[in-house]
Amino acid sequence: MRGRVDLHTHTNASDGELEPAGLVRLALERGLSVIALTDHDTVAGLDATIEAARGTGLEVIPGVELSCDVPDAEVHVLGYFIDWHNRHFNEMLVKFRDGRYGRAERMVQKLTALGAPITFERVKEIAGDASLGRPHVAQALLEAGHVANVTEAFDKYIGRNGPAYVERFRITPEDAVELILSAGGVASLAHPREVTSFVEPMVRAGMQGIEVHYGLYDDQTIQGLARLARQYGLIATGGSDFHGLNKMGHMGGLGETHVPPEVVDELRRKAEEIKRERA
Repeated sequence: MRGRVDLHTHTNASDGELEPAGLVRLALERGLSVIALTDHDTVAGLDATIEAARGTGLEVIPGVELSCDVPDAEVHVLGYFIDWHNRHFNEMLVKFRDGRYGRAERMVQKLTALGAPITFERVKEIAGDASLGRPHVAQALLEAGHVANVTEAFDKYIGRNGPAYVERFRITPEDAVELILSAGGVASLAHPREVTSFVEPMVRAGMQGIEVHYGLYDDQTIQGLARLARQYGLIATGGSDFHGLNKMGHMGGLGETHVPPEVVDELRRKAEEIKRERA
């Protein structure tokens, strides 16, 4: 019988705290049998995570979390059982990363003009091998003493409505669904509570899942999303959105979000169907 599963996790290849081997080790310590690695806009951590889990009994589903900017909101789309070596898919991810690089550099320039100078070199050092993003800019602001904490960095400077905010390379949610399908994966709307209005057009684009069991969602929210999943015939996915032991926030701890184990088989069957159709 399959044990607990967590279909939404991150490593330091994007904005998580743990290296791939550390994520695998913690998953095993917590008795998980399946995790999906869904780093933001990168698959750089997949090979190492899968290798770390080899022979342990832990299955690692190759995944991704794509970021889409839309008016007054931000939509994230999870991809499961993707072919992470797919050429077109990786070319698009390069555009994401290049966009993040230039975006962070422009943020640094804006912050200097606002009287909160930091260096782009330090932002890059903080990011290391991870996909460069706003959390690294926020950490640089904190180190420089311009803010008291990371939350203030977003609220005061680099949040969506902040004076140093810079838009990034953007794709629509429908584009994200198609990109995941092009890599043979199953697309699922991540943490959908505030963005349910996007479900219908994304379903038309080929989305086949929605994250019903997410982080610390309460029972009422879960029940409402479950009804939405039934309405559109979507697979009810779920996960903790684990970023690290010190990055809890609205997310849950690794393995602490109940996800029905049979969801893994549903996703696997759907991914096999997609790959056959696209062969």
